[in-house]
Amino acid sequence: MVIRLKYLLCFMICSLSVYAQEQASVTVWVHGTYPALKWLTHKRSPFRTWVYAPMGLSLAKELDKDYYFHQLAYDCYARDPIGYDVDNFYLFGWYSSNMRPSRRKKEGKKLQKALDNLLNTYHKTYKKVDLRLVGVSHGGNVILNCIDTMPAYDYVTTEVILLATPIQESTRVYVNRAPVHKVYSFYSNNDWMQRIDAQKFHHDSPKKSPFWSSRTFKPDDRVTQVHVKVNNKDIGHGKYRSIAGRLPDMMKEVKQKEQGLENPQSVKAEHKQSEQSKHVDLNIKI
Repeated sequence: MVIRLKYLLCFMICSLSVYAQEQASVTVWVHGTYPALKWLTHKRSPFRTWVYAPMGLSLAKELDKDYYFHQLAYDCYARDPIGYDVDNFYLFGWYSSNMRPSRRKKEGKKLQKALDNLLNTYHKTYKKVDLRLVGVSHGGNVILNCIDTMPAYDYVTTEVILLATPIQESTRVYVNRAPVHKVYSFYSNNDWMQRIDAQKFHHDSPKKSPFWSSRTFKPDDRVTQVHVKVNNKDIGHGKYRSIAGRLPDMMKEVKQKEQGLENPQSVKAEHKQSEQSKHVDLNIKI
């Protein structure tokens, strides 16, 4: 009997090991714009732990424990250890002091090259990779520029999450590209900083672009748009920083509501749904 139990235990361990090699969930977090980046991230700066991320791709857990992005990775891990494993939670640091769209385009190309190397490395061990790209503010536009040149990997499922990203005509259309399987865009009506970038002055902006950046995508874009509130109140741009660690729970609720929109008999839709775009409301209680 003891021998049989040992064999059973060995079989279960081997099965779990094989399953672990089947699929990996990888998160890449792209921060927003930081004016005076060199000063903010200087070793003597009191703000260094709040904003610092090494340039390029790096594991968030490798930062010291008092750094914001280290804590962010572990906050997400605590809420979803499988989907947000700290061993697969990366940061993409970029030179965000330069506010020009051309800089975000260059950084998007850098991100795409870094992702290509990272995904190829994972593919040596895993058959499938769930890639989650999270962009905060203009970090989302870095991701959209990345998508523009990203190839379609047959072993990768890509999900994009945009938090308070200024929606601009020069990058908006990239959400409809084939390599991306799902896009979620979070916005709030009290977030004036999301709109303050005047896209009309951008040299690559289409002629009929709105003067300011937009909060939401167009109805025919392949996006689930999430109107987020905290304690039933619209939030400002900086509030996303304090709720970012709740992202796994936020996404779980959003996806549940999204399923309700696909089955309107079970959940009453509060917004008229188009053929492509979906719209859900999310209230975070703190």
